[in-house]
Amino acid sequence: MLVLSPLSAKPLQWNGTLAEAQVVARARRSFNARLATLSAEIAAERARSERSQALPQVSVSETTMKSTLTQLGMPAARQTYASLNVSVPLFAPQAWAAARAAGSSAFAARATSAMAVNRAVREAVVAYDAAALARAVVEQRAIDLRDQRSHLAFTEERVRNGAAPRYLIARDEAALAQAQQSERDARAEAVRTVHELEVLLNLDVTSKPILALSAPSPTLALNVAELERKAYAQRPDVLAAERSVLAARERVAAARDGYLPTISATAQSYNGTSNPALGNAGAQIGITASLPLFDGGSRGAEVRLAQLEYDRTRIALARTRLQARADVLDASSDLKAARRNLTTANSELRNAKIDKHVADLRARAGKGIELEVLDALATLADARENVLRATARYDDALAWLHAAVGDYAPR
Repeated sequence: MLVLSPLSAKPLQWNGTLAEAQVVARARRSFNARLATLSAEIAAERARSERSQALPQVSVSETTMKSTLTQLGMPAARQTYASLNVSVPLFAPQAWAAARAAGSSAFAARATSAMAVNRAVREAVVAYDAAALARAVVEQRAIDLRDQRSHLAFTEERVRNGAAPRYLIARDEAALAQAQQSERDARAEAVRTVHELEVLLNLDVTSKPILALSAPSPTLALNVAELERKAYAQRPDVLAAERSVLAARERVAAARDGYLPTISATAQSYNGTSNPALGNAGAQIGITASLPLFDGGSRGAEVRLAQLEYDRTRIALARTRLQARADVLDASSDLKAARRNLTTANSELRNAKIDKHVADLRARAGKGIELEVLDALATLADARENVLRATARYDDALAWLHAAVGDYAPR
């Protein structure tokens, strides 16, 4: 079983079965996913910092002073005091609106992070399908190679018996050499695609994971309207765009609140000693009201800037929602096409098997033409690979549909 612990700097060595579900879980902890999560955490801390400006502030201070210079009638003195200072905003609409905007921005950042994870998982699943397909093609070409060897042996036997001319051996040997080269090419492609998957999942490149294409579900029902509704409700980039609109609206309110007064209460207590004696303890309480009168037009510019940003986020939201709908429609169409392609590939494979069987029977009866069996072998090899590629295409289309809806995003 794959260990799903957080990724460390050292890649994980894995030599066992790697299922697609494990790839999804692992991809949610991939490099791209971790970077996106850190960005969201940074945005959340910035939001906390902005919200703190609208909360009470408490501080402690100590003052030590020694004055030996007498001037303006003030005697030489020595003072040591400790103070407790408290500031409470009583009416601060601008700070409160900014805090709400920061909260919405932090949510948008988390949703953006979730969308990055959604993409990372999709990329990992597609890479898994490519690696699994490459491995399956290697196995299939090994079977094709075995068939070519068997056919060459059959031809050599016919030549020895005088039932076929000798030049057919050279022809079949060339076909065998081509099958051997195809098998070597497939092995090289399998190594490359597995390495790509290992890098995405932070697996050691010397690992030997066991991969397999997922069995397709051609009976899967597609309700496009329901998929669109689901995408609008849970797709992270749509949620991020919606929260960005809310944040921009709050920033407009914060900019307009810059014309309003602010009121805050402050309190201070102190304890200490002084020489000459000026009192050992005391306290003071004050209320400060501030009303801005003239600022050279900076507040008006901030309001206009905030309004323009609000308009921009609304346009971005409309575009994001339209893109989400387009992605769902495209993914649904691709899945339907992949389903038809898989059905066609299986039908062609059945026909190729029949043609190969007929060609073998005709060859053994001495009624076949010289290239009939080789042509049947090539057609059968292509049909087998087409089924594998159609299966991988179906799995990829399904992964794109899940990503279009936002199913891979963390909740």
